[in-house]
Amino acid sequence: MTSEILNIIAPVFVVAGIGFFLEYRAIGFHSESLSRLAMLIGTPSLVFSSLTSTTLPDDSLLRIVVISFAAVLLGGCLAGLALIVLRQPWRTFLSSLSLPNAGNAGLPLVFFAFAEPGLAIGAAFFFIIALVQYTVVPAIMSGDPGLRKLVREPLVWSIFAVAFFRVTDLAIPQVVADTTALLGGIMIPIMLILLGGSLSRLKVSDIKTSVLLAFVRLAVGLTTGLAMVTLFRLEGVEAGSIFLLCSMPSALITYVIAQHYGREPERVAGQVVSSTVLNFACLPLLITAAIYLAER
Repeated sequence: MTSEILNIIAPVFVVAGIGFFLEYRAIGFHSESLSRLAMLIGTPSLVFSSLTSTTLPDDSLLRIVVISFAAVLLGGCLAGLALIVLRQPWRTFLSSLSLPNAGNAGLPLVFFAFAEPGLAIGAAFFFIIALVQYTVVPAIMSGDPGLRKLVREPLVWSIFAVAFFRVTDLAIPQVVADTTALLGGIMIPIMLILLGGSLSRLKVSDIKTSVLLAFVRLAVGLTTGLAMVTLFRLEGVEAGSIFLLCSMPSALITYVIAQHYGREPERVAGQVVSSTVLNFACLPLLITAAIYLAER
């Protein structure tokens, strides 16, 4: 078990460490360009390739989408309750406490832990999280619904394409399948490099509150993950993947959005850093729990 967990964690730390080093040493590392490449090309390609090539049946994928929405709602309720008790501003911290980093951290981990089936589940889960991050989160922080942005997101159109091919049962042209698989393959290393680079830039502000909220995020993630496994009676790879995805640290994009809308970005950055450090320190236990849930 120890060797298995090390094999899962080591690649994540090594590639994220490369991103941290490149950013820290300023070695020609342009994170904004990489981020745009990931969101505009890599993410839609990964979602399309994973969800059209997976052996998971349509009803299983639909169930993952429903579970993802349920996880977002439960996470939001738990995070909101915690913020009320702690008397912290909900517009500032609600999104960072309720939404897991299903992309940079979650996708690589479920891939290394559960291979292609885990990646397919992670892609469906990540789609819902990304959907909320780019619509609901800006609306919360700005007070202005951003639904018009939705139709311009390549990620949304990739899901429409997935639905079309799976519903019609048409054969995907080989060139399309090979191209999206190739482009989707860049996502895991890019996400980990971006994760490491982001951590080198972020600073911890108001460390006491940041650490406290990091533990809140971990508690929200664990509770949400276990609740999804129990309520939907998940088994096997589904149980392990959903638990691991829900348990991820705060999403980095919440800091970017907070900075854009002026919602105390320094405090959000501190919470994101603390959450990521705490979560990574707990990775051996989280992965052990996920493997146990998958094998029970």
